[in-house]
Amino acid sequence: MQSYKQGIKNYAREKLIEHAISSLTSQRQESYLVSKDHFTKITDRFNSMLFRFVGGKNIEFTNQYNWQFFGGKNSWFEFYESICRPKTASELKVLYLSGPEPYNDIDILCNKGIRLENIWAIESDKKIYEQAVKSLTDAKIQIKIHRGSLTEFFELTNHEFDIIYFDACSPILSPQQSPLETLKQIFLNRRLTGLSVLITNFAEPKENYHWGDILAPWFAPKEFGELPEIDDDFGRSALEKCASFSAYSNFINQHLDDYYSSFLTHFIPAMASEIIPMWQLSALGSVQSNHLLNEQALQKELKTIKNQQLKADSFKELLNEIPHYALAVDIYPLLNWARLIRENLSADHPLIKFIESNRRKMTIEDSLYICSLLKRFEEADTGFKTFIHNICGEKLKTTLSKLDFFDRHMPLTCDIPMKNLLVELLIGLYGHPYVAHAGKNLSLKYKAKETWMYSDVFVFDQCRYLYDFLPTLDLWESFFENFANQTIIRGCIDEIRRNHLYLNSSLFKWGFVECVDEEFSCADLPERINLNDFEK
Repeated sequence: MQSYKQGIKNYAREKLIEHAISSLTSQRQESYLVSKDHFTKITDRFNSMLFRFVGGKNIEFTNQYNWQFFGGKNSWFEFYESICRPKTASELKVLYLSGPEPYNDIDILCNKGIRLENIWAIESDKKIYEQAVKSLTDAKIQIKIHRGSLTEFFELTNHEFDIIYFDACSPILSPQQSPLETLKQIFLNRRLTGLSVLITNFAEPKENYHWGDILAPWFAPKEFGELPEIDDDFGRSALEKCASFSAYSNFINQHLDDYYSSFLTHFIPAMASEIIPMWQLSALGSVQSNHLLNEQALQKELKTIKNQQLKADSFKELLNEIPHYALAVDIYPLLNWARLIRENLSADHPLIKFIESNRRKMTIEDSLYICSLLKRFEEADTGFKTFIHNICGEKLKTTLSKLDFFDRHMPLTCDIPMKNLLVELLIGLYGHPYVAHAGKNLSLKYKAKETWMYSDVFVFDQCRYLYDFLPTLDLWESFFENFANQTIIRGCIDEIRRNHLYLNSSLFKWGFVECVDEEFSCADLPERINLNDFEK
């Protein structure tokens, strides 16, 4: 028992690294969110439904569409294959945190086929760095070991890695370290390759924070699929959770392991696929000037949106006055996450500092408001107070109003394709999201000495075979006139959503072509494995 406990960290490390390498080599094709096989099956299904709907009434349309689609499909397959190339372990570039004994990781990496020349190790502590260098020197191992901050390394160097092993050894929020800042720099500066793996290892929550208050803003506006099972015992809707924040926070504290584990698994993919890409898009001055309001007007509108004062004497007046995001909280999850953080945490809290991260005068908080509202563009004319048109420039408003998927009013697909899909394509084009594959996720927990550790392997796909298939916004109208282009997009969206759904259900919502069944299933998210349960 004792020897197993001493080796449990090494056992976890080996499992994590082995899964990461196999996901990028022998199982690489299965790691991409879109496959040619599924694409063919789902677009064949879409086309058969389309031709059945059209019937024999329009042979000219059918012939022209077939000609466009099969030519476009073959061209897209060539584009897909140019991006989704195979790799061997010897080609993978790896970065990890060194510690005093860097050989532990090197031994596993090299045994799995990684070349020494492709390994970087980072260590910020001077004394530990010197121990690590001596250890490598004595073993006559030459890798690239750098003394410095991981955050600074990601921010200021141009290196790109297939695998980053971020063994923080602290909770995801820590006064001594800044794990959120490190994660932010990884995704902001695109330090991972197009298909890549991020391995994270965080310690259990410490008593220096009220973790219920930290986690409640994340879970309160979420849909049931992203909540721990124990959340059913609280028995309240998303709106009720937001309204009874203190009670929900206390409930989370009583079941902290379940919520903390789920938070780690879901927050990091949402950060990679939506939070940072939304910030990237919103911070682009050209996007602001061309598609939103000018900087001064935009900031004024955002201040108004965030600080709504209700002056209603009746329920009907209240419905007219209350912001729609505060009424339908679960369809604006990231906006309400930022709102609840602002309302319930102190000004010097790490999460406040995170959402106040500023890039070209645009904060993460502001970008979550902007993009969450844009994703709900169709709510603008419902009569609720949405503010959507308040932040749109005339050009973007005209484009989004005019554009629709050609089958919008045809009863062909499981979901009606809404305009949020267009907004998310725009975010993807400029924001370079990393979208995690739920089925490839590996989550572990184990007790090292006296501390429980939570490890996750996230397999990320940048999906450039979709986003780079698109032209820029000013050419979308002519691009979308080709219905075959739309079908190619829909085929990609369908499978991305299926393989990402149980990590973040808000990405490409209403994007399914076909219902979830045995033939067109969704990737299941594996449960976290407790390695201590296997002690002998």
